[in-house]
Amino acid sequence: MLSACVARGPLIADSLAPGARASIDLDATPFFPQEKHRCGPAALATVLVASSVSVNPEALDPLVYIPARRGSLQVEMQAAPRAFGRLSYVLSGDLDSILAELDAGRPVLVLHNYGLPFLPRWHYAVAIGYDAASDQMTLRSGVTRVQRMSARHFMVWWHNGGRLAMVVLRPGETAASANAKLYLEAAADFERVASPEESRLAFDAAVQRWPSEAVGWVGRGTAEYRSGELTAAAKDYAAALRVDVTSVGARNNFAQTLLDLGCPRSAHEQLQPIETDNLESPLREMVLDTRRRVEAASHTSPEADPKSCALTN
Repeated sequence: MLSACVARGPLIADSLAPGARASIDLDATPFFPQEKHRCGPAALATVLVASSVSVNPEALDPLVYIPARRGSLQVEMQAAPRAFGRLSYVLSGDLDSILAELDAGRPVLVLHNYGLPFLPRWHYAVAIGYDAASDQMTLRSGVTRVQRMSARHFMVWWHNGGRLAMVVLRPGETAASANAKLYLEAAADFERVASPEESRLAFDAAVQRWPSEAVGWVGRGTAEYRSGELTAAAKDYAAALRVDVTSVGARNNFAQTLLDLGCPRSAHEQLQPIETDNLESPLREMVLDTRRRVEAASHTSPEADPKSCALTN
């Protein structure tokens, strides 16, 4: 039963990306021996400190440890890093992604289940290395600073735990194994609590890596709008529409920014293609509110310098 979820043969060598190193040991990764049932705070402190955050498990305890459950839930573990200015990025559920992060010098928080499906025994640990020759993973785990585990056993326990693996990212970083959808979801969650500058860095990284993703341009534009950089925001919203002309959110934000720049007629032109009857709440209400304010301004405020308004289109 335990071997059913993994293939025969060496796992690490078969999962390494071309050009990846054959072995990694991130020995400088900090170690926090866990107290009973508190592997969550210990593991999370490990990856946060490795990301240059000054914190200890005791400070994380109120954020992630649930006494009634004698452990930490995944949602709290993913949310807590945002309070320290870090993005929580959940990896895809394959060994390749973990190895890619380790090869990039980034420790990976993993959730294992050492029990059975009907009697689970959950445990958070941090992968800090691998060795293809011996087909072993290296972890910071529990009260063991250096735990070496066969890749096969690692995969069994990780598979039983739902294959959760997570890294924490500084604003401006993207994971080595990141894909656009997962990263942009992480950046959107981060944006809710981040400062405008932190948010701009997070979405700027997305724009640089995935310029064909409209959501990245919208996110960076919104961060610039929050910072009062209206011209930069307008240019990013315009870039989002060049990528995806159907993006109602980008068009609405673009119109709002043009209005704030003193370009009500240009804003009106942006809103014209939007058919609000087909929109769902709350986007529909947002567009209707923008349209009301733009129409009111169009009758009372002259257009700003036409060249300035044209530059943002």
